[in-house]
Amino acid sequence: MKIFFLAAVLFALVLPSPARAASNDPARGVVLDSAKAQAAALLEKGEAAEACDLYMRLLREDPDDDAINLGLARSAIGARRFNLAVLAYETLLEKYPGEAGLYAELANVYMLLGDRESAERSAAMLRSLSGESTEETSRALDILEERYSLFQMHGVIRAGVLYDSNANLGPDSDSMNLGNWRVSVEGARKKDSFGAYFGADLDFARRFYRDSSWHLVGDVRAFWRGNAERDLADLHSRESQWGRAALGLRHLTSQTLAEARLKAEVYDYEFYQHVSALGPEATILWAATPSFHLISKGGIDRRVYSRDFRRNGVYGWIGEYARFFFGADNHEFLVGGRFLGASAGRSDYGYTGWEGTIRLLFKLPHGLEFAPFASYTRENYNGPATILEIRDRRDERLRLGGALTWRIDEAWSLECNYQYGKNNSTSDLYDHKQHYVSMGVAWSF
Repeated sequence: MKIFFLAAVLFALVLPSPARAASNDPARGVVLDSAKAQAAALLEKGEAAEACDLYMRLLREDPDDDAINLGLARSAIGARRFNLAVLAYETLLEKYPGEAGLYAELANVYMLLGDRESAERSAAMLRSLSGESTEETSRALDILEERYSLFQMHGVIRAGVLYDSNANLGPDSDSMNLGNWRVSVEGARKKDSFGAYFGADLDFARRFYRDSSWHLVGDVRAFWRGNAERDLADLHSRESQWGRAALGLRHLTSQTLAEARLKAEVYDYEFYQHVSALGPEATILWAATPSFHLISKGGIDRRVYSRDFRRNGVYGWIGEYARFFFGADNHEFLVGGRFLGASAGRSDYGYTGWEGTIRLLFKLPHGLEFAPFASYTRENYNGPATILEIRDRRDERLRLGGALTWRIDEAWSLECNYQYGKNNSTSDLYDHKQHYVSMGVAWSF
């Protein structure tokens, strides 16, 4: 806004009347060049509305400038002033009727307006200039029509096999020290297992009307895991299921996303014991620049344990993350942390803590993506882990790993994941290490 204000002042001082706007006025040229650079910088930073306003003032001073008209067209799209973008593109095409790229951009704007007929006319001109086939341009318009429709739905279904070195998250031995006592806890020792998994995710959004910034959003997710190790049946953990459903509102602009959802989740072991959770979650994203985002997230829910009412209570977290995009392929780097807290029915199960996370995404040639990550979590409980111990329980958990994805085409992918986890606790009962590997296939739609 400061840039726009300064530019407006300069225009008022240097260009107050058409008489002073003669094309040979050196001062006018300096001001115009400076304002054009400022408008281009605003557009590059993603501040489309401010850039559009500045380009509009520039257009009044020099309506024949091609850079101004093109900047106005592109900034008007970001500002959701689509009719203004159409006018700017049509002005350019009157001067440059042979520019195929302009027809492609104009067809895109018409699709944003929901005007398929006008988009088809622009596509026909594009075909005559570029030599593209009718099938190619029609398919491109079909994709745009789907992308810009009021209702959006996307999902993925995945399945595969896995190996878990510690499927029950147990210590290395049944024999351990709890306080001043050496005890044996039958069945506590870690158990490794091969297995299989199946998952499905569905996300949807419904814009209230075509130019609305408000959306109704929701998601449905499910995951099943089966372990081959028979000993896990004694712990009622040979099979597990997880499900989630959420519904909420999203407000989306060119620079910000604000969203709140009400979620319901159930995590179940063999339909014998389960944990259910219900509560709100929220996300606020600010795109400070196209390559730098700040993300605030948080959630709170009421959890109910079917076989241990002492753990029932309120669990929540709040976090802040920074995401960077770098390189020609828009690789990603995310870093941040969150605070954790729980107030359980039995105070010993309540805790406070924090977590730090680093994630990267490298987009490699031939459709490959590599996503390494690391996280460290610390949880300080309000009491000891067992009645045999005196010290309050404290856990420190490290996770390292990565995912390798080969995107065969738009729909099909092969996925491979590895994760190493280590939990150090003041209670031997919660000391454990884990190696987890999975490989599978995913279908996106």
